Amino acid sequence: MEAYAPELTSAGLRAFIAEHITPHATDIDREARFPAEQVAAAGRAGVPAVLMNGTELELSRAPRIVEVSESLAAASMACGIAITNCRLMPYLLSRYAEAEVRDRWVGSTLRGETYGAFAITEPHAGTDVRALSTVARRDGEDYVVTGEKLWVGYAPNGSYSITLAKLDSDERDATMVALVIDLASEGVTRGHGEELSGVRGMANGWIKYDNVRVPGVNRLNVEGFSGMMDGLNLARIDAAAFAVGLIRGAAEEAISRAATRPAFGGTIGDLPSIQAKIGQMLADYRAARELTRLAAESFAQGGGGDQDLISMAKLFAADASRRHTDEAVQVFGAQGIGIWSRVNRLNRDSKITQIFDGTSEIHETMLGRRAVRGHLRGELPPALVIEELLG
Repeated sequence: MEAYAPELTSAGLRAFIAEHITPHATDIDREARFPAEQVAAAGRAGVPAVLMNGTELELSRAPRIVEVSESLAAASMACGIAITNCRLMPYLLSRYAEAEVRDRWVGSTLRGETYGAFAITEPHAGTDVRALSTVARRDGEDYVVTGEKLWVGYAPNGSYSITLAKLDSDERDATMVALVIDLASEGVTRGHGEELSGVRGMANGWIKYDNVRVPGVNRLNVEGFSGMMDGLNLARIDAAAFAVGLIRGAAEEAISRAATRPAFGGTIGDLPSIQAKIGQMLADYRAARELTRLAAESFAQGGGGDQDLISMAKLFAADASRRHTDEAVQVFGAQGIGIWSRVNRLNRDSKITQIFDGTSEIHETMLGRRAVRGHLRGELPPALVIEELLG
């Protein structure tokens, strides 16, 4: 079977971004325009298919997503999310879906021809996933789904969703299933959500299921909660890489501004206060990128990756991106608060990274909880284990 897309190289990625993303980033942001042309061009260039070896999923390629997602976000995080979503859904389908479901959606999504919505969050169930109330009731060989999802990427214009639902009951600890639902099905309604301050242009909204019949073959072959958390771990590594890209963009802009903005007989880059901001940006950029790389390498080993590393990468990179994009605005002064400037866009996008795919607070909580529980079992948190290099 022919490969879904050409093999992507670093040079090819840079060329794609220079031609298709950077020249259009400001207009996409200003108009809040969904970047359909950019997603399609990414598919032709093989950008979403970096985890695929021909037509087969190859987890050992996971570290490649760091370079891809970082580079996309530095140019346009809205485009980055739209494009990498076309990697996330094929990942889940390739791992867990039946062959006929894979054949229907994987290739077209990797090519940017169809879009999939990753549907977990509900109006009253965000981080607390066990509180969701969408139910899939068995009816012969099919499932009948009723419920509502919110804050779903590709909800307004997606071709299908992978939806997390409770099986036969809305009890908190009910078994969960992950279902691939054709969004053209009878009983599906969806629409745009609130306009966001950041990632403007990325489609986001709500989906309602009113007794939607789903063929049994569309159930992913994994316990629903576990399967969606596997996908969420991949999304969290992407989110960390997006934040790394935002720090890089902030540093690029701040350095250029500092070196060229005249002040006091020199440039503002001669001032220790500006030098300190840039120095901290560069240090945190490398630290965030290394954490994210380690998280991606752990994901490549299977099992959903190292939960601590993934949370650390997402938490550190997101919070650092918020600090440093804010500092980049400060370096630009009045120009930085111009809403359509690049540094302002980076700053607005950075706040999104602290909220989606698990807030910074939930990642802090999960890290601390695992550490305390480990201590009670007599275990040292993995982060505090010294790597023995002395032989």
